[in-house]
Amino acid sequence: MRRVTYREGQIFAFGPDLKPIASMDPGETIDVLCQDSCGEQIHSEADLLTKIDLDHVNGATGPIEVRGARPGDALRVGIVDIRVEKEGYLGIEPKLGVLGDRVPEAKTRIVPVRNGLAIFDKDLRIPVRPHVGTIGVATAGPTLSTFYPADHGGNLDTKEIAKGNAVYLPVAQPGAQLAIGDIHALMADGEVCVTGIEIMGTVRLRADLIPQLRLNRPVVETRDAWLALGSAPTLDEAARLATADGVDLLARGRGMDWTDAYMLASIACDLRISQDVDPNRTCKLAIPKRLLPRLPGMPARARGRPVPR
Repeated sequence: MRRVTYREGQIFAFGPDLKPIASMDPGETIDVLCQDSCGEQIHSEADLLTKIDLDHVNGATGPIEVRGARPGDALRVGIVDIRVEKEGYLGIEPKLGVLGDRVPEAKTRIVPVRNGLAIFDKDLRIPVRPHVGTIGVATAGPTLSTFYPADHGGNLDTKEIAKGNAVYLPVAQPGAQLAIGDIHALMADGEVCVTGIEIMGTVRLRADLIPQLRLNRPVVETRDAWLALGSAPTLDEAARLATADGVDLLARGRGMDWTDAYMLASIACDLRISQDVDPNRTCKLAIPKRLLPRLPGMPARARGRPVPR
């Protein structure tokens, strides 16, 4: 299995002129080693978020060129597996997170991971569910820090970008220029304190191209649903983008009037928060596959479980 590591190269911004550190063919499976989100600056509970070098955080391994990708295509990245290291951390800091105004001082908690469990303390062990926090491609226009989620992907912090699922990204530049990082051993919807269990990890992924699949923004595929993601400066704006994309997918995929698709979404599609802490917030509209078996424009052969088992 070919392996690409952050030591070969990583980016701290997604832009239109990214230069690849590696290339892969559509349909190929590779391993990608990612640093933790703070760039290995936190080793103990004495290491605080307030003391780290912000120029070296949220790095994404890559970019990786996907040969043949062209603007207007969709890149489908199947998450075959995620293997995390034996220890991660949580951190809080005053003024950060949903309740940052109530945080008196910075604090770090080291969290061991043993036998698939996160050991929060001696009495509390929680099953891990690793996922990719940052995944994106070269942008069509402005350069955006890897802190930001937007139409190209980026810091989506969406817990469903996990083993067995896939994320679809709209290709804006030749070769797509995929980069990933910010692995979490565990994170709940919202990521309310500003971190999940941040951890180093290796992502096994498969990248496929779907020519001329029209997407405005990222979409995540799970076993049972499509998640239309929207990212914007406020939750209201993010919710509007996610809902607009989801309703459009329903209308096109079912060949129904937009107003009917809008009403259907209100009774059958859940609007959820991915994260409420990044510079742009991210929401997701979940469309059950019983309503939309595949994305409009997707070949029938691509229908179903996105990642080989």
